[in-house]
Amino acid sequence: MEIAAALRQILGEVRGVLEQVEPGPVDRLLDAVASAQRIYVAGEGRSGLVARTFAMRLVHLGFTAYACGETITPAIGEGDLCVACSGSGETPITCHRAAQSRKVGATVAAVVAAPGSALGASADFEVVLPAPTKVSERSSSRQFGATLFEQALLLFLDAAVLLLQERRGASAESMRAKHTNLE
Repeated sequence: MEIAAALRQILGEVRGVLEQVEPGPVDRLLDAVASAQRIYVAGEGRSGLVARTFAMRLVHLGFTAYACGETITPAIGEGDLCVACSGSGETPITCHRAAQSRKVGATVAAVVAAPGSALGASADFEVVLPAPTKVSERSSSRQFGATLFEQALLLFLDAAVLLLQERRGASAESMRAKHTNLE
């Protein structure tokens, strides 16, 4: 296979996942982000890395956002939102962080690959990006493990940022002013 064919394969798979996302839970997620005092993102492995990119863009939009597990992340509480990302919906530390968030009165949004997971069941609501995961028995993807979920998660969260940018009337200039200058 040549690179052009591999890229067509990947883009087709990602498009297939994202075209199946239900709009209702997405609207709930956008409303929850917009109304939260602070937003915390949780996830492990590649899903965690993607979740951190979401937190970074939320900061650029003027939200207060943190990545769970960082030493500077303060305690979560009532009025806050935890966006927990896990393809399998079974990652123990992500499920624990979501449960702890609910325990103290925070809202929990799960972003998972399939309904019915432990994470989704414990969340206030879930967004499903229907992709294979590392625990899927059968895969509709030629890519390894949860790669397709992680790719779809990145594009989905970037689309959410674009929608939040529109809602807030944030310009590229206002976002650039909040971008790090310590590079």
